[in-house]
Amino acid sequence: MLSTIVVPNRNSWRHCRAKAALKGKHGVKLLTIDQLAARLAGGFLQPIDGDHVATAVGESISLPLGELDAIKTLPGFQRAAVNSLSKAWSAGLSLDHEATAARGQAARIRLEALALLEREVLVRLPKNEMRPNDLVARALKRLGYARVLFGSIEIHGRTEMSPVWRPLLAALVTETEVTWVAEARLVPPWASRPKRGAPNGLCAVPYPVQVHVMRSWRPFAGRAVSSLTGSALKRSPSRRRLRPAGMITSSLLRR
Repeated sequence: MLSTIVVPNRNSWRHCRAKAALKGKHGVKLLTIDQLAARLAGGFLQPIDGDHVATAVGESISLPLGELDAIKTLPGFQRAAVNSLSKAWSAGLSLDHEATAARGQAARIRLEALALLEREVLVRLPKNEMRPNDLVARALKRLGYARVLFGSIEIHGRTEMSPVWRPLLAALVTETEVTWVAEARLVPPWASRPKRGAPNGLCAVPYPVQVHVMRSWRPFAGRAVSSLTGSALKRSPSRRRLRPAGMITSSLLRR
């Protein structure tokens, strides 16, 4: 059965891949949220690569950048510019619109400089790489393919989702099952359970039962370890001199 797991990073992707392989699951796709949006948007579209943004910023330093001219040659400017653009894109902000709507003159000048830098960066990016809000706009036009492409969708390993992706998730629940698996994390307030009788919805799973079971058994496990190590050390006087029972018990419980 086709299903898709949305993971936050590459480490989580490796973990979920190994877990699916051990359980013999077939038809499981592992995607980040931006990859999911790009897949639904169609064609050969891809999310913007951070390395490509850094290269484009480095190439744009030689151009006039307004207020940023005074700091563009300083160490760390390239990294700071990449982070600023990435955060603006994740928030779904239009820097040109924000610059026009800014009230203070200082804020407007800074935002205009950032908007100028953004335009120079976008020109130098590969043609198939798009900003998150552009991917979402295209993906929303192809919602009818969501069930065919992804099947049921589960979101793992997140406490929150960037604002730019929320309209896409809200629209996906009308086409397929979307479940937020929070595990030990908090469920975002905007991710609510579906109404009774609704076929689809963003269903939040806040806490697995296994976590409660393991935590309730933790004190008993500590007592069992203590009794076992104590009885074992009584049989072995040499080990008692080298490593006291209290040290063994505390180290095991700490793990």
